[in-house]
Amino acid sequence: MTTIHIDEELNLEKTHFKTMEEFQLYLIMREKDQSEDYSLSEAHKKIIDDRVAEADANPDNYITFQEFKDSFKKK
Repeated sequence: MTTIHIDEELNLEKTHFKTMEEFQLYLIMREKDQSEDYSLSEAHKKIIDDRVAEADANPDNYITFQEFKDSFKKK
């Protein structure tokens, strides 16, 4: 058995899991329940704003989301 220590206070309701997959699913479901309170950091917002500005300035270097999805259907 391996013991893992996490300094951040997680306040987990469940602390025993049979498999790593079960633990991962628990964390994913827990995150979904808390997603309403989540917001991007200012640093992440700046990255998105910079990427949108670059795409707007260079539209010929990018494809639309629809073009991207359609490219999977062709293969």
